[in-house]
Amino acid sequence: MLDHAVRLVMSIDFLDAFSQLPKQIQGKTSAFIQKFKQTPTSSGLNYESIQNATDPNLKSLRVDQTYRAIVRKPDSGNAYLLLWVDKHDDAYAWAQRKVCKVNPESGALQIIDVEAASALESELSTHKQPQVKGRFDEVRDRHLVRLGVPEELLGAVRAVVTDADVDKLLPRLPEEAADALLMLASGYAIEDVLTLQDKQQEKTVDPNDIERALEQADSLRRFHVITDDDELLEMLAAPLDKWRVFLHPSQRRLINRDWNGPVRVLGGAGTGKTVVAMHRAKWLAEHRFTDANDRILFTTFTRNLATDIEANLRKICSPEVMRRIKVENLDSWVAAFLKAEGAPTRIVYGNELDDLWQQVFAVGIDHPEAFYKDEWQQVIQPQNITSPQEYFKASRVGRGTRLNRMQRAAVWPVFEEFRALMKQKGLKDREDAMYDACSLLKNKPEGDRPFQAVIVDEAQDMGPADFSLIRALVPANSTSNDIFIVGDPHQRIYGRKVTLSHCGIEVRGRSRKLRLNYRTTDETRKWATALLSGLTMDDLDGGRDDLTDYRSLMHGDAPWVQGFDTFPQEVEFIHSQLQTLDQGDVPLSTVCIVVRSNSLAKNYESQLKHLGLQTRPISRSEADNPALPGVRIATMHRVKGLQFEHVFLAGLTQDQMPPQSAISMAADKAAQNAVLKAERCLLHVSATRAKKGVFVTYHGQPSDLLPLGQ
Repeated sequence: MLDHAVRLVMSIDFLDAFSQLPKQIQGKTSAFIQKFKQTPTSSGLNYESIQNATDPNLKSLRVDQTYRAIVRKPDSGNAYLLLWVDKHDDAYAWAQRKVCKVNPESGALQIIDVEAASALESELSTHKQPQVKGRFDEVRDRHLVRLGVPEELLGAVRAVVTDADVDKLLPRLPEEAADALLMLASGYAIEDVLTLQDKQQEKTVDPNDIERALEQADSLRRFHVITDDDELLEMLAAPLDKWRVFLHPSQRRLINRDWNGPVRVLGGAGTGKTVVAMHRAKWLAEHRFTDANDRILFTTFTRNLATDIEANLRKICSPEVMRRIKVENLDSWVAAFLKAEGAPTRIVYGNELDDLWQQVFAVGIDHPEAFYKDEWQQVIQPQNITSPQEYFKASRVGRGTRLNRMQRAAVWPVFEEFRALMKQKGLKDREDAMYDACSLLKNKPEGDRPFQAVIVDEAQDMGPADFSLIRALVPANSTSNDIFIVGDPHQRIYGRKVTLSHCGIEVRGRSRKLRLNYRTTDETRKWATALLSGLTMDDLDGGRDDLTDYRSLMHGDAPWVQGFDTFPQEVEFIHSQLQTLDQGDVPLSTVCIVVRSNSLAKNYESQLKHLGLQTRPISRSEADNPALPGVRIATMHRVKGLQFEHVFLAGLTQDQMPPQSAISMAADKAAQNAVLKAERCLLHVSATRAKKGVFVTYHGQPSDLLPLGQ
């Protein structure tokens, strides 16, 4: 254990710098840290002052003859901060530009690049005309500083006029300030922003009290106090997994608190929704549901996502905590529950359902086959309709083919026959199985519900049957911490829609939004968002959601779109780009080729293997192991919830995206539009898996879904 008289604190910047070091130097740096944390006051460490440093508390310590660590040595107190590690000259240059200080209004500890702040102010001021009103002129300095804006950046904030200026400013700000100014730039009133950021009240701040500053939620986004040796070793072993310990204040406010009812959290791709959900499960298991018999269900839509999430939860939870968290997709849980209740039912999907439909259609129908399937999925099942009388009253908003009462009476026998045929064979589709499970649970005493809380990830792909069941999984009389839901309607790829309040889940007053993308560059974000231009998205509860206040703080190259005459030419290009990445020290295990279908995945895998490239398809049933070599290959549906350094969106030809079979089988124009919307969302999801770069390739005619000009 560490000496409790000394607080060793690691910054997120240090961990970033550490991750970029050669492996040999990482080993030396780890040895240096082990020595440093035991006796940081030892005269043998030889703290060196930094010439021309803006902050006199920043010192240099030797890692070896070439590399130096930058630390903040306290004038008083016991908090020693590891801030940066780099080659000698680069480390000194970093330290000369930086100030590590307490924000006088928010009380948070911040690292400020003074040179960058001055340069940004000059750049923005050059383009601002004296008579032009600044974007944030109506906001007082003290409110800006309270929201996390360093005093050194107030001049740059005052020079902001356009959206382009906002985009230049955001990456220079501490993330709590970037989140707040993004809301202000999007039209939120200052009073609302202060409330949402929990900063309505002024604080009494001691700028010299580093110990107290480190306790602030905003500080915890950048600094982590190391509590024991094992924790330190885990951080250094996986420096890129910063999500384990560093949480944005807006995320932490969602996690570490009691809620008096269900919570809904929306956010665009890369905003950390799943990270929030995992840490919420951990917090509940550690602080609220601590009895040996308590159980928390962490559920998501697909089995493969549940597998990935469980693997990541085990990185942040002890075995004891994990015993109270059950990670399972809802379909699997329902099948096991019905079997345990003596109602064994085989849940059928895909081709098996199609076979049943064909038996029903054999007697003759008046509408296209696709009409009946869509009516079943979009009207009958979401509203749990079991009789013609219920069907006559049912809402059919959004359906392209209108039906009066007489026409509904004519088509109802088809659905009745379909359900009778499933019953005869002992089969259920997923929605009927969920409603059966829901009924069984509601008949049990409140104390016999299987879970104390449910955490829901990828909520946008779940429908009314899913959420009716989720409501029944926990006691109905529970008033706190029962249901926590995260999702993004812009990533809906399975077509299901829900209004949570119709399922007994009331989130009014407990709805929040995440706005900052931590995964992709802003260039990729813009390209991926353009794919959805003109589409209207719901907010899972009858309202609308949009991406107008969604930004990334990172920048890079725009997605590269390249077309070819033939498939072999496209594959050769992908191969050459992969070789370039490999030669540039990008492990190919961090790169994924993403395609629309399993057959395409096999085609690209075969051709790349023929060219001598090692490949590794991502399985549906197990988590990807990044330690295994080979470029990843996966379908667009499989990569949902994953992330990679670079992504190749391959085979985006006119006949593959969207699949022409799906378009031709659509019963009417409304159904075709629904297919196109889902395909655009699928492409959006795939592009936003990339952290650094996106390559888009096709051969022949490009997909009509690609943005104009691509």
